[in-house]
Amino acid sequence: MILDEREQQAIARARNLLMEAGVWDPDNDLSCLVDRFLIRANKEQALDEFMLAVTERCNRIPLEHIVGAVAFDELPLVVGSGVFIPRPHSTVIHKWLDDAGLVVGAEVLDLCAGSGAIGLAIARRRPDLSVTCVEFDEVAVQYLKRNIARMTMKGIQVNALQADIRDLSAFSRFARQIALIVANPPYVPQGLELQPEWSSHHPQASVYSGADGLDLTRQIIALAIDLLAPRGWLVIEHGEDQAPLVRQLFEQHGLTEIQTIIDHAASDTTGSSVMTVGRLSADC
Repeated sequence: MILDEREQQAIARARNLLMEAGVWDPDNDLSCLVDRFLIRANKEQALDEFMLAVTERCNRIPLEHIVGAVAFDELPLVVGSGVFIPRPHSTVIHKWLDDAGLVVGAEVLDLCAGSGAIGLAIARRRPDLSVTCVEFDEVAVQYLKRNIARMTMKGIQVNALQADIRDLSAFSRFARQIALIVANPPYVPQGLELQPEWSSHHPQASVYSGADGLDLTRQIIALAIDLLAPRGWLVIEHGEDQAPLVRQLFEQHGLTEIQTIIDHAASDTTGSSVMTVGRLSADC
């Protein structure tokens, strides 16, 4: 195989890193990683794996679960069976972030964080913020922690918290301290027919949430009222047809400066990119 000087230097560095980490067979692992990410030495094996992957995709396994990764807001994240695949829809939160006026050191919570996409992207754009990704599901937490560890190589720092958003006691240390809460909760109404990639090959709890799809959204709004500092922001993703009800829920909990943002550039065939933003008043 022919490798350029940059690739050779990367391989030499990788060998040293693997040995320093105590990997028991660094040369074999290095060979496999080079074969997987730089150049395929065994073309027959590569062809076989390619056709197996095509077969899985024809069985409607999500592409990202097959390849084990997804690019989100310029971050290469690890995903797989058992965790929700972050979509371009969620990048609308980061577009809005520049206008939020968050001060240095402000605390941010990413609820229903899954693989950590939103929280990690916020930390990439605003490394001066203190970001905590909150997830409850055991499988998703493993992907979350793995992605957080991976992104430290890029200088991105995020905290992980395994907690149930329905358990207020798990968040007591954050009371009245949070400047921004973001969430992409499950919001599909139970029983709504979806493409099999989502209905059959995603964790049901990461897709569906009650009869109108907003059960978890209600929990998040209620929690946010207890956690947000005065003038703190709440940002929640949801379906386009749910916008009036979500705005009503924000109003019922005393949030102000409410707006619904639809970003057609971040939308795709699975639906529109929609989020509702609200702010806690200064006297709360």
